[in-house]
Amino acid sequence: MTSIHSCRRVSALFATSALAMAAVVTAATAQEKITLTFANWASAEAATRPGIEKVIADFEAANPNIEIESEAISFSEIARQLVLRVRSGNPPDVSQLAGNDTFLLAATGKLEPLDEYVARLDVELTGLEDLRLDSKLIALPWNHAPAGLWYNKAIMEEAGLDPENPPKTIDELMEAMAAVKESQPDVIPLGLDTTNRAFSMSSNWPWMRTFGAQPVGEGATGAESPEMKAYLQWMRDLAQKGYIDPGRKIGEFRPLAAQDKVAFHWDQVLLQGVIQSTNGMSDEEFYEHWGVAAMPTGPGGESHSFEGGHQLVMFADSEKKEAAWKFMQYLATSPDAIANYTVSYNSSLPPLQEAPEALSEELDTPIFNAFRERIIPTVAPQPYGPDFAAASTAVMAGVQQAVTGTEPIDDIAASVQSQLDRQ
Repeated sequence: MTSIHSCRRVSALFATSALAMAAVVTAATAQEKITLTFANWASAEAATRPGIEKVIADFEAANPNIEIESEAISFSEIARQLVLRVRSGNPPDVSQLAGNDTFLLAATGKLEPLDEYVARLDVELTGLEDLRLDSKLIALPWNHAPAGLWYNKAIMEEAGLDPENPPKTIDELMEAMAAVKESQPDVIPLGLDTTNRAFSMSSNWPWMRTFGAQPVGEGATGAESPEMKAYLQWMRDLAQKGYIDPGRKIGEFRPLAAQDKVAFHWDQVLLQGVIQSTNGMSDEEFYEHWGVAAMPTGPGGESHSFEGGHQLVMFADSEKKEAAWKFMQYLATSPDAIANYTVSYNSSLPPLQEAPEALSEELDTPIFNAFRERIIPTVAPQPYGPDFAAASTAVMAGVQQAVTGTEPIDDIAASVQSQLDRQ
């Protein structure tokens, strides 16, 4: 009996000790658990939400001590909300940004410089030089998404055009749009964002450049230059001939493109994914139906494009910078994240000098090859920053006047320049 009681006491002692140890381990685990806040629009959009949720879950499974708290904010709202949160001392740890918004946030002085973090990577990234402010790297490229001239081959064929020979000049584009308008009046000949916002300025910047115009920035020709007036007059011609549908955002043309209601569309590489998620086309059907080319050349004889890719930024006030960097690095460079989100759901190109061997087949497509070989070389940086945002309001207001009004182009150009001079 004595031995039995002793065994029971020993068992009870081990049980007590085990419970105590479990409590200690649980407490330690709970203390080590890191929660990162990640502001992004990928989880706010139906087309990309499943992809970003999967890569976040995969990251958490591989890093059980890190939990990601995803904050869904729309693309059009994210910069404004982040600036307010920075000012109130409550920024997230990591955020998705793009275009001028990245530089607007950097201007607050609250983004963590990433040079030292990137130096640790064992892969070479592309696009870093365009993400520097005052020589500091302010963001990590997540993907590349330049814009090209998409063309619907079925609409072109019905208009009597060669579907394998998209317009190469502005004159050829005008002739093709006239043929589309005459043969298919319910089709928008050209999808082009003319709204008054900084993104629209970025999207229209290459069209201005193809006429030789550069309203702001280093080497600016100003708004009253003959080149800028030629661009504004061309925009008016597009509207008066019914070739564009003024007032639509770029994203509003995408569902119409999926319904064969847009013949040519100035949009980013990600359009393929949006169309396929909308109408269920297979890859083979998409390549038979759609193609993409460099921007038609204007008087200057050169094509231009803009980089609409997404970046990842870390906020300087984050108290979990190492964990934040691990997450950012995973999203941008992990073969799994590239396969399961960047290529599949975002339909964009990874920011790597050399793609992983495992992804070579996924990246060897007619669309990705066209962007890599013919469109990316035409991308030029834009003068991003707070001044760009302010200028975009004046310039795009002038564009809207040109496409919707009858005021002389000279007067519109003078009004734009007057507003730029006051900034």
